[in-house]
Amino acid sequence: MSHRVTALVLIVLFSNVLVPEAAAERPQLALVIDDLGWHMLAGKRVLALPGPITVAVLPGTPVGRELAMYAHDLGIEIMLHQPMAAERIPNAGPGNMELGMDPNVLTARLRENLAQIPHHSGVSNHMGSLLTRCEQTMSVLMTELARRGLYFLDSRTTARSVAYSSARSAQVPATRRDVFIDTILDTQAIERALESAVLLAEQRGHAVAIGHPHAATLTVLERHLPAIMERVQLVPVSTLVNPRPAQQLAHEG
Repeated sequence: MSHRVTALVLIVLFSNVLVPEAAAERPQLALVIDDLGWHMLAGKRVLALPGPITVAVLPGTPVGRELAMYAHDLGIEIMLHQPMAAERIPNAGPGNMELGMDPNVLTARLRENLAQIPHHSGVSNHMGSLLTRCEQTMSVLMTELARRGLYFLDSRTTARSVAYSSARSAQVPATRRDVFIDTILDTQAIERALESAVLLAEQRGHAVAIGHPHAATLTVLERHLPAIMERVQLVPVSTLVNPRPAQQLAHEG
């Protein structure tokens, strides 16, 4: 009898410990800063932001490789920001992937671009409102990412993107952008978009927000991230894609 009483007491004690811990879990927000690689000063300002952000670095840029090295030294997660053909911009920049590109050429292009950005954990699309609608091209891309063990972030530059579903089909860890915080380059508009990302994370448990290294965007983030980090947990994108939270899978199913 004494053993059973002791066991019951231990269960009660551990229950009292575990419940507050679960209640203390905060929603998770992944904040991505795209388009790094053109300017060192802006890039270093991004890397100095508080909290674990994720940076998406463009290939073929003057300081992309160097910024990726800096980011790695600071423990910041890095993605290749892969240029892809857009509806009105067929060439999205150096290392671009074009519609109708031969699969072998496309794979070689991806490998070349990845080699330029060291310490990458994943890939996201730069532009790509045309290319991410092509299932065949996305399948080729995801096959290579699966082989390399990389994740994919669909920037969702078009509502018709099949990139995320292609990634899931290829068993590539993946997630999607929820909010662009600086579509309008106005301080108040950026603040409103950032708040909407935080609110979404609070409501759903997680969210992915993307911004760019514009002066206005960085000023807003420098000003507001400390307070935001009291409401949500800033996490790198990989936290939301691998392993994927069951809550996210339920929401997206």
